[in-house]
Amino acid sequence: MADLGAAELDKLFCMNAKKFKVKKLLLKAIAEVESGMNQKAYRFEPGFWNKYLKDNPEWKDKDPAIVSASWGVAQIMWTTAWSLGFRGTTGEELEDPATNIMLEAKLIRSLIDKVRAKGVCQNNGLWEIEVATALYNGGSRDNPDASGKLRNQRYVDRVMDAYCALRKKERECDEG
Repeated sequence: MADLGAAELDKLFCMNAKKFKVKKLLLKAIAEVESGMNQKAYRFEPGFWNKYLKDNPEWKDKDPAIVSASWGVAQIMWTTAWSLGFRGTTGEELEDPATNIMLEAKLIRSLIDKVRAKGVCQNNGLWEIEVATALYNGGSRDNPDASGKLRNQRYVDRVMDAYCALRKKERECDEG
């Protein structure tokens, strides 16, 4: 599959932002930080395999290079994609920008809803999108920690900087 151009990617970000009621520019900022918009991005995470998957009956017989890796423009983890309903058989299916961006938007929506339901942001002043972004990158274990700090604040700052830069040069999706 050939890489999509910037305009085609923008349409996918916009379509999924509308579908899942999230900000297009947030989705783009995450993709920019995660992969630099590289649709073929791949990152094997052996530490994730060793810590969480190798002894898990659901995953232990799977290829670690597939199920313990991040894929595509939004660097979606295989196991995260699986939890969101993805049922592909190869990691390359997660490189498909339409699939990858849809899963990114679905995940961000679910994380924002989770943060709102827990009321995490009410007590420590964190903006719910920042917490959802932290969870996107660093998982929910001890994030935020007991003191209310995000484990991966530098990542969140990079995404928020990218988001602000995008806001200066482009708009959210046009209505209609």
